[in-house]
Amino acid sequence: MKNRNESCIAIGNFDGIHIGHDALIRRMIELSHETNRDSIIITFRFVKKDLKKSNYNIKYINSRNVKLKLLKSYSVTDIAEIELDDVISKYSPEQFIREILIDKYNAKNIVVGYNFTFGYKAGGNVNTLRELQDKYGYRVEEIYPVKYNGIAVSSTLVRNLLTEGKICDANNLLINKYTIFADEINVDFNKNIAFTDNKSSIVIPADGRYRILAGSKEMMVTIRTDRNGSVLIFDKKLEKNDDIVFLDRIIWQIEDFVKIYVYKNICLW
Repeated sequence: MKNRNESCIAIGNFDGIHIGHDALIRRMIELSHETNRDSIIITFRFVKKDLKKSNYNIKYINSRNVKLKLLKSYSVTDIAEIELDDVISKYSPEQFIREILIDKYNAKNIVVGYNFTFGYKAGGNVNTLRELQDKYGYRVEEIYPVKYNGIAVSSTLVRNLLTEGKICDANNLLINKYTIFADEINVDFNKNIAFTDNKSSIVIPADGRYRILAGSKEMMVTIRTDRNGSVLIFDKKLEKNDDIVFLDRIIWQIEDFVKIYVYKNICLW
């Protein structure tokens, strides 16, 4: 074992920090205060898409850099991003516990969500953690689902709400209002438009017109998506480094269709 302080650990993918993630992380921090142990958030990075085939076509709520930035806002002892490469992705559940959680991070308390899986081919879950806790000297705590309108809150639910344009519902589940960060899209500041191609990994809300905050300014953005990607057309001037905070969706106007046609057929593609 490495010479490291005993720790309390929260583990998850944490795509978009929603109220379920928040409950999990705050419980881990509470345990770290009660036990005077380090507080560590462990998340994952899939180095190769084929390491998790079910994620091949998933759009993420936040880019990797943004996710890490949001996790750092919890002011924990450490944020650990585990790269699931060809080696670690093939660890058995017990090997992951022994070599990562125990030997590397000296875990004494482990907090996970009810649907957490880990190890080769997702062979381990919260029951695996319970079965091995006496052997390795830690205690596991399961966070049960936080529900919204009777449905368990998850990153998948938030993604679906965004792709349906249900911004208010998505914002009710996220700790911070849904935001597209300045470094996640390509912006033409002269034309007040932004775009992502079809290879972008971030979620873009459904086609429509939205009320947003860009920096400190409230404005409107119109979104149109086709097989090439998404176009975002702003009705006011964007400034560099302005993040785009989505507030709600409003009714389409005729001029929105005209703007989209002009930009799509003349300016962009």
